[in-house]
This record gives sequence, C-alpha cells and structure tokens, in this order.
Amino acid sequence: MARTDDAGEEPAARAAEDDEDLPQVGPVPEARPDRRDAAEGAPRPGTAASGAAAGATINTPAALRATEERVTPEGDVLAAAAVVDAKACEAVLASRGAEFSVGPSISEGACGVLRPVSISRLSSGIAIEPQTVILCRTALALDEWASGSILPAARAAFPNNPPKAMRLEGTYTCRARSSQDKISEHARGSAVDIGSIKLSDGTDIPVVGRDEDTPKARFQHAVRSGACGPFKTVLGPGTDADHASHFHLDIAARRSGGTYCK
Repeated sequence: MARTDDAGEEPAARAAEDDEDLPQVGPVPEARPDRRDAAEGAPRPGTAASGAAAGATINTPAALRATEERVTPEGDVLAAAAVVDAKACEAVLASRGAEFSVGPSISEGACGVLRPVSISRLSSGIAIEPQTVILCRTALALDEWASGSILPAARAAFPNNPPKAMRLEGTYTCRARSSQDKISEHARGSAVDIGSIKLSDGTDIPVVGRDEDTPKARFQHAVRSGACGPFKTVLGPGTDADHASHFHLDIAARRSGGTYCK
C-alpha cells in the first residue's frame, strides 16, 4: 500500500548517452524540486557555479551541489508539470500494488529528486533491498520490468522457485558520470543499479559475465533483454569494466524515443 509523506563508460557508450539531455515531451526525468531551465548565461551542470572561475568544469559532488540555476517562468512551468506527473505516477504505482512511500523532495544544486519514492516491495512480490531514493517513473519502470520480465524468466529457468528479492547497488547520489563532466542520471533519481536477484530458496544470482548455457545465464540474459523498453538505457557485464558486476538501468529520454541497451 502506498504511503505519502507530503558511469565511466567506454567511448561508444558515452557517445550514445549524449542525447540524454535532449528536450523532452511528457514526463521529465531530470525534473527536480527547484529545477530551472537556465537562462542564457546561467550556470549549468558541467560549467562553473556562480563565483567560480569562468569555464571551469564541475565534476565533483561538492561542485554539483554548489551549482546555481537561474529561476525562469519556463522553468516554473516545467517544475509544476513534473509535480502533476509525479502524483499521477504515484497513483498508478499504488494501483499496481507496490509498497512504497514518498519523501520530501531533494534539492542539491544541480542534483535532486522530485518527490523521491522509497519502494520496499514491487507489485510482483519481489522485495527491494535496500529501499530506494528515485523518481516515481523510475520506480514504475522497475515494477513493470519485474512483472513483465523477471517473473516469467524465473518461471522458465527455475520452476517453482520464484524470485524473492532484488539487491540494488545504487539509486540517488549527487555525482557526475565517471570520467565525464556531464551529470549522472543517478543525480536525477532516474537510474538504478541492480547487483543481484535472490530466489525463494535463498539462491542468490549476482550480475556477472555469463557465457555458459546454464539456468542462471539464461535467466540473466532474459531479464537484461527485458529491461530494454521499461528503461531507456541498459548497461551491464560486457559493456565496460565499470558495469562488470551490475546492471545500470535509467529512464533518460532519447532521440525519437529510442533506447541504448548494450
């Protein structure tokens, strides 16, 4: 029941993520409590904050938190629309039967999460460990992925041994992408890192490189493939060294509604 409490990618992966900052129509994953589209000349993620040396990059959490964005009428409209969308998403997530709470919005300069969702159990019955700090749309994608891909993949690979829990390695954190000046999707609440999935009998299936033809390998390949759709970016073992032991999933909008799943 819902309760409301009013990546150092290799070059190809980095290039493919450049269009995450495109203008979007509808839900805006980047929206934050005081999100403002910077007016001309205003500081933006990747540039110096007010008072810093002009042209200096900001790729540390402290610099991101110090970034100031100018208030504009256009930004106010986007922020108001994002609040409406977040509340509509929460209603959908509750109707699906997920167990979650909504915390106070987080605002840390260039980082933040609007109405962050802490989800403890998905509608599929899969527990989330630890709980999350993410946008509702990210939580909804996680719930859809579990119901549409994880449950059927488990039935095929492990009959009578359904998934019990999912261990996350990361949700919200204020940081830039590894080895880049662009802000991480984790700093917007639009990304989750999946470390492992545990079955009802206690078997833990960690996310690792799997080339063998085994039930665990078939299960991992199936759930990874199924994540591409609910999520717009799917990275994992084989993408690069930074994703060798987890799935990175995010909902950042892409050009023409496309996906990047590698």
